[in-house]
Amino acid sequence: MSEYNWSYLPTNKKEVISVLDRASKDIVNEMRNTPKHTLQYYNALSFLLDKVIVEISTRNIFNAPDEWYYSFEVSNRNARLYLKHIHKLVPAENADAADNEKYTVEFDECFSIINYPVESFSVEEYAKVTKSEPVTVRQWIRRGKLRNAFRIGGEWRIPTISDIPSRGYSPVTYYVNCEYIPLRLDTLSSGIGIHNLTITPQGTGMFNIIVDGRCLAVPPRLFTEQERIEIEQVLLSNPNISNSDSLVGLWPNVYEVSRILPVRRTGGMRLPEGWNRNLF
Repeated sequence: MSEYNWSYLPTNKKEVISVLDRASKDIVNEMRNTPKHTLQYYNALSFLLDKVIVEISTRNIFNAPDEWYYSFEVSNRNARLYLKHIHKLVPAENADAADNEKYTVEFDECFSIINYPVESFSVEEYAKVTKSEPVTVRQWIRRGKLRNAFRIGGEWRIPTISDIPSRGYSPVTYYVNCEYIPLRLDTLSSGIGIHNLTITPQGTGMFNIIVDGRCLAVPPRLFTEQERIEIEQVLLSNPNISNSDSLVGLWPNVYEVSRILPVRRTGGMRLPEGWNRNLF
């Protein structure tokens, strides 16, 4: 891996803060010049990054060992600093060593170092911010249009990093964040275990639902709007399931691919000779 220039991958606290400083400036520039989200969205994201930068600056962040790097990810629910092990560096065709953006980083181990929760609104607070009615917000949640909403004590919460839902239904993929999720639905005779589930609209009021590459129904068929709503409500209510709408940003701005096997690991992370495991 030494033949490539990977100096832009952060390996210590100073470099992590530098990456986040650049990310914060890029967010402000996008907000001013080419906005893709609401002002509320940008303000919430910028405020979060500023708080995280202060948090990291006060922490004792150790230098990453060889072939490890730090990665910072923001979802609608959490801001997390990860330590990841490089499995493979894959250059794109016709890319040279100086063109870092054309490389893919494949990682095979990942450890969460800092987990910072994203603040959230109540339904009434979100309705006020978006100049909507609470009944409209609840309808967005029920119909799977506000997919980053989650429950706490029976009440729905909406992360501050949230846009107003667009018209129509956009495709989505749900991911299981643990080894096995049993889904018990009226449309199924018994529970099933999934790794991912994708919903795509197919004409007016009909949907294609694919689970781990296969149609949810046997024999394959399309699902109605009401069936889709029932299934999506089960997915949205499960804290161990995330969706493709939930990722807000990944820094440094590289293309990452997970090569972590979906099995439980035993033992600790691999460390170079001479490293003290107690540091972790």
